[in-house]
Order: sequence, then C-alpha cells, then structure tokens
Amino acid sequence: MSDATADREAIIALIHRNRIAIWTNDFELWDSCFVHADYMSRWGWWQAGGMYARRGWDQIAQRLRNDPTPFRESYAYETRVQNLSLQLGEDMAWATFDQQYPDERYTGGTGLVREARVFEKRHGEWKIAFLISMANGLGGSRIIHLDAHGTVLWRNDAAAAALQADDNIVVRGGVLHFRDRGADRQLREAVTWAATLDSGHMSAHGALPLLVEAGEGLATSIYWVIADAGVILFSFGDREVSDRRLDVAARIYGLSRAQRTLAGLVAEGLTLAEIAARMDVTANTARTHLNRVFDKTGVRSQAALVRVLLTAISPV
Repeated sequence: MSDATADREAIIALIHRNRIAIWTNDFELWDSCFVHADYMSRWGWWQAGGMYARRGWDQIAQRLRNDPTPFRESYAYETRVQNLSLQLGEDMAWATFDQQYPDERYTGGTGLVREARVFEKRHGEWKIAFLISMANGLGGSRIIHLDAHGTVLWRNDAAAAALQADDNIVVRGGVLHFRDRGADRQLREAVTWAATLDSGHMSAHGALPLLVEAGEGLATSIYWVIADAGVILFSFGDREVSDRRLDVAARIYGLSRAQRTLAGLVAEGLTLAEIAARMDVTANTARTHLNRVFDKTGVRSQAALVRVLLTAISPV
C-alpha cells in the first residue's frame, strides 16, 4: 500500500471515528480525533442555533463535556459519507464531503450536513485542526430532496408515506411528477427556478407554491418547491412557509385578524362550512369575511385567493 493510499484510508477512518464518538458519547475517542491547540477551530450552522464559531481546543472540549449530544447509535453507524473530495499534502490535508443522516431530527430538515475539515499529521497520526458543519435545516415534516432535473435524491419517512397516500403525485423513473399535466409543468418550472438560485457566486433562498385545484375552484392541495443553500426541496404543504407568507400578505392587503385566520383556513383547502365551524361563526359570517378578503385582494375564487396571498412577496 502506498503512503498516499494509507493516508487517505486513515483520514476517512478519522471522519467516521469522529462522528461515532459524538453520537455514542465516547469523549476519549472524540478527544483523540483533534489537534489540542489554541488555533483548533470549529465553525458551523444549524437550524436550532444559527451560526457559531469556536476557537481553541480547551473551549471546544469543555463545551462538549458540559453539554454532550444525545446518544443515537443510528447516527453513529448508519450515516453515509458522500461526495468526498480529499486533497493530501505532506503533513496537512483538507476534505469536503456530505454526511447524510438516516433521519431529519438532527438537522430539522433533510438530514443532509455539508462538511469540511483541515487535518494535520502529528507524530505519524492524522488529527482534525479545523472543522465546518452546515446542516441543511429548512423546516417541514414531509421533505423530498431533488436535483435540478427533479430526480428524487432523498426523502424522509413522512414524505415517503405522503407519496403513497397522495393521488396527485407519482415518482416515475426516479423523477417526481404531478399526474396533472398543468401542475407537472409548474413543478418543472419551479425546479428549474430553484436550480438557478444556486448558479451565482452566492446561493439565494426562496420558495414557490404549487396549487393543485379540485372541483368548484377550491385549492385542495398546496405544495412548495424550496431553494435553500444550493439544495432543492419539495415539501407537502409546508405550514411554516405558508404562515410566514400569509402574515406578510395580510399586512400588504390590510386584512383584519379574523380575515387573516380565514385566509389560513382557505389555504388549508377547507370548504366555507368547514371554515365557519373552525372559526366558530355562522356560515353567513364566514362568507362575509371571505367576500371582504376578495374585495381587498381583487379575486373572486378561493383558489385564486390562495395563489395571490402566497405570492404576494417575491420568492427570493
């Protein structure tokens, strides 16, 4: 075995050993993975805590001792390392790679974490001197990760169940499709749009709603194509995204609190009778609220109302 091959295998083993130590709470093993120096640094971003930057081994080690991660054996041993790019020098090396966790609990999104490492070779052993982890954490309980052609790269368990139950959507040849041709054309255009947000020097963030209408003009199903840090996501009715957009639209159109509540229920695809029951008002009162919202937004159907409200602000 050549020295380069041996070094490569040692660094790959170190990447796995570091993750295993974290999720099995093996502090001694974790300790052995790092350069113990003031310049050792750990940077990252995750949904629950935002961006962080730690510098100095003593601070980093003390934080883990004080607040160990929860024990999750599946994260330790079932996480896949993908797209590894490893560059070797004599006593230094660097790597970029993805870690695909077996579920989305860690990231709050797709389970995908973008990683980078700088390694030093000390006394014949490779150690981590610099670490970056960026967890794709866009919220949503039913998430599908797509490529720029709509090919399904990953889905969480909730999304897999939703695919089985949703008659509007099908996966053919590994590619996500709507059964309705018009809706499928919108999906293709939305995926292309999301891919363009990652075509410049810096990635942009945005979300586009896709509405599939049932009879009588009702918007029975809302889906989202979301661009987030270079990742394209398909979400089944992402409530968090919808609520943020409806809040902004309510301010733009001057909706009252009751009208904003009604708009949210319309966006869920409820009938007028169901909306009245949910709001604990009569059907006539609900109809009055709806007509006033129609007047303010300039539309005359619930499907058109949902589309106007969800696109009241730029997707980026």
